[in-house]
Amino acid sequence: MAIASGLSVGACDDMQATGGIKNIFIREWNSTGSPDQIALGGSGTHSVTSIADSGGSTSTWGVFETKIETPALIVSGTSEKNVNTYECSITFNLPRIELTKLNAIQGFAGKCLMVMLEDTNLNWFVLGVSDTLTGGDGGLDIPVASHIGTRPQTFARLASVEGGSGAAFSDENGLTVTITATQYELPRAFTGATPTMSGTVGTVA
Repeated sequence: MAIASGLSVGACDDMQATGGIKNIFIREWNSTGSPDQIALGGSGTHSVTSIADSGGSTSTWGVFETKIETPALIVSGTSEKNVNTYECSITFNLPRIELTKLNAIQGFAGKCLMVMLEDTNLNWFVLGVSDTLTGGDGGLDIPVASHIGTRPQTFARLASVEGGSGAAFSDENGLTVTITATQYELPRAFTGATPTMSGTVGTVA
């Protein structure tokens, strides 16, 4: 079957698109008791349309403000026969080491996470939430919409923390955090209601 259509440059602003991440939302998968409710876009639409706590219409996220021009989303894909694997990572800097930041980062350890990112072009992307690779994983990873409180096989995790106080007054003081997700598809765009935030708490519909 032929690929019947391609892609073209849509408008002048496509040529002027900027790099960088504006906002980072992070939460833990609810893998016990009542599961999270995830809705994906229709056939041929690579998106997540809704992320909600069980029985609710919204979900609550931690909002992480970072030093400007330090966050970056990196996607590295490989293809082996009929299986495509994508290593996705988000790296961001939290300036100034202190108790609140240490507690927040320590809270990521060993957790199954999902991440939402807003880039400077006002697009939202999701890491750690993807549909199964049908027929390519032996049925070990159930479709995301069918989670029934079991631990999901596709999730984001804390990969590394680097940084420190520095030795001189002119050195940077802070932590650089990297969160990664191994997925069998590219990150999905989030097309639901625009996430809202109040201080360090965000809400996603």
